[in-house]
Amino acid sequence: MSDDALTIRAMHEQIESLAQGGLPEPVAVPEGTDGEIAGLCASLNGLITAFRDAQGFVTALANGKLDVAPPYHNQLVSRFKQLHANLMHLTWQTKQIAAGDYSQRVHFMGDFAEAFNTMIEALAEKKRVEDSLREALETVRQLQGIIPICMYCKKIRNDNDYWDKLENYLTAHAEVEFSHGICPECFEARYGER
Repeated sequence: MSDDALTIRAMHEQIESLAQGGLPEPVAVPEGTDGEIAGLCASLNGLITAFRDAQGFVTALANGKLDVAPPYHNQLVSRFKQLHANLMHLTWQTKQIAAGDYSQRVHFMGDFAEAFNTMIEALAEKKRVEDSLREALETVRQLQGIIPICMYCKKIRNDNDYWDKLENYLTAHAEVEFSHGICPECFEARYGER
């Protein structure tokens, strides 16, 4: 078998290996090989190199390692480069959210974006509820304990040693409003009828 035939056979085997997911070694071109076969061999070796470079980048990307730079001028990874850029941005956004910035939204990556944005809204709502509960707890703490109250007029002594009406104290410390009415006993005592 001639050197050209052996080279063509080696190229064929390497192409088959690539098609089946393997990463073959470049094909050695014997001296004196026909110009077209040598050119074809050089193109195949370029493709094998591109596949090798792509595999390293794509494997790192699949493992979540975003610090691996995409290979330069490699068309095999062009779509993966966009995914890499999106994941880098998403990583930054996630760090912002972890720091409390719930204004972040993802506007790329299809269904993932919808799920991610729903999660952000849920976290923001959770924070709002926690803040409300903290405020309510603080109010309860303010109202806890012993409140000095006059046994006759029912005024309450505030922090400045000033005696104030019960309604004023509660309005200031519990954020409540009062609506006045007359109970049946007071109505009878005041107006003589029930």
